[in-house]
Formats: sequence, structure tokens, C-alpha cells
Amino acid sequence: MQKNKRLELIFEKIVQAGEILKKYYAGSFEINHKGKIDLVTTADLEVEAFLKEALKKDFPDFPVMAEESSDIKKFSPEGDYFLLDPLDGTTNFAHGLPWFAISLALMRDYSPQLGVIYNPITEELFWAEKGKGAFLNGKAIRVSQREPLINCLLATGFPVSKIMEKPKHFLIPFEDFMVRTRGVRRFGAAALDLAYVSAGRYDGFYEAYLKPWDTAAGLLMVEEAGGKVTTYLGESYHPFKNTIVASNGLIHDEMIELLKNKHPETFKPFRNPLPAVDIIIEYQGGIVLIERRNPPLGLALPGGFVEYGETLEEAALREAKEETNLQIKLKNLLGCYSDPNRDPRFHTISTVFIADGYGDLQGKDDALEAKAYSKDSIPWERLVFDHAKILKDYIERKKWG
Repeated sequence: MQKNKRLELIFEKIVQAGEILKKYYAGSFEINHKGKIDLVTTADLEVEAFLKEALKKDFPDFPVMAEESSDIKKFSPEGDYFLLDPLDGTTNFAHGLPWFAISLALMRDYSPQLGVIYNPITEELFWAEKGKGAFLNGKAIRVSQREPLINCLLATGFPVSKIMEKPKHFLIPFEDFMVRTRGVRRFGAAALDLAYVSAGRYDGFYEAYLKPWDTAAGLLMVEEAGGKVTTYLGESYHPFKNTIVASNGLIHDEMIELLKNKHPETFKPFRNPLPAVDIIIEYQGGIVLIERRNPPLGLALPGGFVEYGETLEEAALREAKEETNLQIKLKNLLGCYSDPNRDPRFHTISTVFIADGYGDLQGKDDALEAKAYSKDSIPWERLVFDHAKILKDYIERKKWG
């Protein structure tokens, strides 16, 4: 494939940026957290700054939307612009795993016109140009011809922004594919996964909640290599949608059949509601609330799930003590709460107990902090689940004796 001057400029800068990554990879760098398990390194930041400056110089009319310095929520995808991920696979990079890449796409509105993905460790440069094919180090590449699904190798990933909040939404589809394929690889760099689909190394890829810079270049690459890309629902895909399925086309319908009912926004991972307990602990004239350590974040009554083999009372005593450090004496049953929307993660049915607490109040286990609030000082706006309703029912019952 004969490259034009625009491509030559981009390739030159991408390879130079790859040298920066290799320098840090062989040396030392600083690691910071964007989220609980979402990392950013000095390598991400330096490569992004280098490429933004280079692109601004060579393509002054094209804005650059980059992972570490852009707010995609405020961006309107109109006209020509670049989408840049300076280091896709940051966690791998931070742990010394040689599976990461630079991903760059030239966009027109919602559609990629040019895509480049570069692994500096293997020195493999994948690229595609709209209507002109997909290439690896200058040689044309095509998707695989393997089918059916049982003969295929897939790749996927788990979103760092959601996996700790609702893991079953992602593990259940993973299990479904594991027993219907030759295997599912989960290496932690979506751009490379898509490049590997375009080169016929993987037969398919799926993931939810990726960012536009993760998929834009790979989307074009797969399509130009003869593959197919949609959402979990089989709808037309663009990089600003929140689910992606990419395949060789031959197994696409089989993949969609497994994923169409597992969109993480609507998927219910459990067939039956989960039994839970919540405990209203009366302590030194107040009601104990905990500051939650895990999503959904906010204030809540002590409580949790009933373990196999426990009675409701045993579960209430265990959860209350684990989270508050108090000795607990159950007094009454307030009631059961079964609204399917009471817990944003699962459908739970909670049995609510009223108890007395004794001892030294401390937040432990899932509680960052535990504190007793008077009725008049309860911060109602910070309560999660349906605990505001539960406490209002409790207060109303207390009022009437």
C-alpha cells in the first residue's frame, strides 16, 4: 500500500511516541490513580503531550480529544478531529506486562477515517484508511474465516469503572462464551484486541463501557479487514456507544445471540431476588449509619446479604457487628422491603430489624465510618438504596408507639 504524506507524518510521530513508552517501560515512572483500580502513569502523560503537540503542528485545524486531558462528556463529535489513547493497557504497563499500545483515529463526525494502533514492544504497526483496507507493517490483513463459534478464539475486557460495582454483569457473559468457544482471552488492551481481530488472530471481541479513543481506530480496522462491528443489540456501532461486538462476520450472529439480553444497563444477572438484612441500631440516643466503602457510595444502615445456612437473625447479628464493632441485641422486626429498584446492583428482598447496640462504635469491614445520628440530624440526601424510606417508616412507627 502506497502511503501519502499525511500517513507518513502520523506514522513517524506514533513510532517516536513508542520510543518514549519503551524508555519508561525499561526504566521507572510514577503511577497515580484516576479511580480505585484505574491507573495513569507519567508515560501516559508524556506520550499524550508529545502527540498532541505534534498533531497540532502538522494538523492545526484538527482538535485532539485525548484520554488524559479531555472531558468526552463535554465534547460534540462534529467535523474532523483526532481521538487519542496515548497508552491503552496502562495497568499492564504499570505491572511490566508487554501488552499495551498507542491508538489514534482521525474522525469525521462519528466515523473514523484513519486508524493507527502501535505496539512498541513488538513493533507492530496496524493501520487502516477508510475505503483502502487494513494493514500490518505495510502488508494487507484480513479477518479470519473460522466458524462456528465453538472453533473460535475470542477476546474481551472488563470495565474498570464498573467491574467492582456489578461484577456479575460481566462475568456471566464471560462464562457463557468460555463454554461455547475454544477460549476467551482477557489481556487488558481493547485497541490491540480489535487489531488482532482485523489480523485474523482473534475471531471476535466484545466489551462494554469502553471510551471512544479505545475503539475508534480498531473499529475502522476490523471493517476494512472484512469484519463486522455492532453493539450488543446488533445495531450499527460508533465509538460513542457503550457496547461493542467485533467479529470476522461469520460468527457475529452467534455472538449477538449470547449478548443481546446481557446489556449491562438492563441485564438481571440473578434469576431470583437475593435475601438481605438491614439493621436499625439504636445507640446512645441515635441511629447508627455507616459510610459505605463500596458502590453505591453514601450513607446506609448496617446490613448485607444472608449467607448460605444462616437464619435472618444470625445474618443481622453478624452484619451489624462486622460493620459497627457493637454488641447487638435484636428487639423487633420492622418489615420486609422488596422494591426491585431498591438496590441498583441486584434485586434484593431485605428484612429489616430494630436492635440495641452496646460498646465502642467503629466503622469496620464494608464501613469506612460508623456514626450515630439523632432523628433531626440524619443527612437524608446522602442515604443510598431505599434506606430513607426504611428510616421514615421506622420514625413514623416510633411516633405512634
